[in-house]
Amino acid sequence: MSTKKNKILILLLAGGLSRRFGGGIKTFAKINGVTIFEKIISGFKKQGVRILINSNFDHKIFSNSKLPIIADIKKNFQGPLAGIYTSMVWVKKKKLDIEWILSVPSDTPFLPNNLLDTFVSKINKTKKILIAQSNNKIHPVIGIWNINLLKSLEQELKSDNRKIMEWVCKNKYDIVDFPIKFHDPFFNINNKEDIIEAERIEKIISLSQE
Repeated sequence: MSTKKNKILILLLAGGLSRRFGGGIKTFAKINGVTIFEKIISGFKKQGVRILINSNFDHKIFSNSKLPIIADIKKNFQGPLAGIYTSMVWVKKKKLDIEWILSVPSDTPFLPNNLLDTFVSKINKTKKILIAQSNNKIHPVIGIWNINLLKSLEQELKSDNRKIMEWVCKNKYDIVDFPIKFHDPFFNINNKEDIIEAERIEKIISLSQE
């Protein structure tokens, strides 16, 4: 089953409260002078794919990106599921020819360059969800979701479930494994100490490319 990239929407999930980071929006934290937001967005922009930002906060860095920004339809901070649901509603309202939503968190600065291509290559008729995995750890926020799951997700949010895998397991899904070479491609920033670790990882990446 071949799916073209123009049928896929990249959803950057930046709707959280960043409590463990000590407040603020951690996607704007800088690693060697470049924000996590810039690192993620630039990677996808190079692939010429449509990008949508899900955020419940206004910020000039988001608006300066010239990308569409949507806030959760439901205002009780139901997490990533609410962001995915909101993006599906947005696609339907805009009547866009989108079949899949590829969601990524806004605090993962080292997403693999082949993330989109790998997910696209694994799309098939039998599965409605594909979830990323690295080092035997599942990363539920990094996944691709069929747009036809809208009604199912709407019902899930009405039950106030915030656990992604709890809903995923009610649907036909598969796991997509991403190998670890020099670092975990899904390393994420939770606190200020992680910024130091991210700078160390970036040096390792830089040395491996020399």
